[in-house]
Amino acid sequence: MAKLTMNYSAVYQKVSEFLGYTAIGTAPTGTNLTTVKDIVARGLRQFFYPIDVRSGNSHDWSFLRQYYTITTKADQWKFPLPPDFSEVLTNLVFDAQRGYPDVVRRDAQQIKQMRSLSEFKSFPEFFAVTPAKYDLEIGTTYEMWMYPTPNQKYVLSFFYRIDPLKPEATTDLMVGGIKATEAILESCLAIAEQQEDDTIGMHTQIAADLIQRLIVADSDVVESDLIGNLHGHLHGYNSFGRYWPRERFLLTNTNTDLVYDGD
Repeated sequence: MAKLTMNYSAVYQKVSEFLGYTAIGTAPTGTNLTTVKDIVARGLRQFFYPIDVRSGNSHDWSFLRQYYTITTKADQWKFPLPPDFSEVLTNLVFDAQRGYPDVVRRDAQQIKQMRSLSEFKSFPEFFAVTPAKYDLEIGTTYEMWMYPTPNQKYVLSFFYRIDPLKPEATTDLMVGGIKATEAILESCLAIAEQQEDDTIGMHTQIAADLIQRLIVADSDVVESDLIGNLHGHLHGYNSFGRYWPRERFLLTNTNTDLVYDGD
């Protein structure tokens, strides 16, 4: 049973029809296909990172949040993150060892400093995210550092924001489901009229309106999700809704933005 969302070929075919490259129901080929695929890529980028006009701040789509689990190994403190990783959104929570406090984020430089001061092994208390390497096909990849070095297997989970991978197969579905379909399509048509017709026309206006309407609806989803434990995780609390006394050593980094003061 088919859903009302659109796949990759349906979107770039609509762009092709709008530009007059092909007749309705006909797929583009050659240089026309290259052009419309480029337009769709630009339209997707514009849609993925919108500005909420109410606040002037960027909006993070709830459907770009991904749940992820890391299983540590004894004596290993670096762990690769998924290729679509963009930004960690919550602290790390122990899945099985319920008595442990959440693992909170620190700067990668601070993790290195901790290791230089005392390289001991225990349950992880801090983590950092840092670039691992640059890959020509998927761009920059990331890894997670933990301190102390895990002394055994621990199962940790968290939410992160994805950078969606570029669609390739004609059957690849657009991210965001049915609610986002029209906004994505209009974003691509808006790029088409701006790039090929050099004008800001009807589709640009429709895309802006649909994106803002979707932001309002999506904000309600995000705000409701922040009620409860996730709200605490985002603000440095542990699973019990309070801070956990956790310092084992003094940090010598004088950058007050990085040093944890226990409050």
